[in-house]
Amino acid sequence: MERAQHIVREFELIEAQTSAHARTPKGLLRVSAPMSFGLKYVAPLMPEFLDRYPDVNLDVSFDDAVVDVVGGGFDVAIRIAEPEDSSLRARNLCVIRRILVASPSYLAQYGAIRHPQEIETHACLCYETHPASLSWRFQHASGEECNVAIDSRIRTNNAESLMPALLAGVGIALQPEFIVADALEHGDLVEVLPDWKIGQVYLSVVTPSQPIRPTCVAALLDYLSESLPSVS
Repeated sequence: MERAQHIVREFELIEAQTSAHARTPKGLLRVSAPMSFGLKYVAPLMPEFLDRYPDVNLDVSFDDAVVDVVGGGFDVAIRIAEPEDSSLRARNLCVIRRILVASPSYLAQYGAIRHPQEIETHACLCYETHPASLSWRFQHASGEECNVAIDSRIRTNNAESLMPALLAGVGIALQPEFIVADALEHGDLVEVLPDWKIGQVYLSVVTPSQPIRPTCVAALLDYLSESLPSVS
């Protein structure tokens, strides 16, 4: 059944490309996006996209899980992750900066952190999308590297859900900067170990590796590339 559905999908793509209206984006687009990032940056873009392409409909899933793009039937997946494997077509839009943060009250109670190894003695709040989330990799400007195994007090699949615990001084967390930017600006959180860099992740758009890309998919990729902010 899965193979038959794949064949039918390929036929539909070919038919769409060879039709008289192939240059006009049309049809249903199934899109996957991370929950917090999608609600903040992607959802506000949907009205203008639909206004620009009135023959296109959107089916958008907001979920921090790394979806199976092909098996899940998605046309486009927006991801914040390390570079994709070669079985998919990916366009990296920008680097997402991740920073280690804590509340001033937590650091006042449990002490400043001066080296990544000291993290092992602290309460960690972990945003986990894959097993590698349980190990944080740091690199100093001097070239020193340090991997820290994390034993988390809270483990969740959504970074924003850690904010109440962070602000309450429950522990420290490695967070995307766009999640904590406001709290940092207002002094509710502070950056920990600013001289150490964390392994980079990318904001990317991923599509199935197909020989023919529907015009509606190409239109969405171009629109996202021009409209999404350079979050770093």
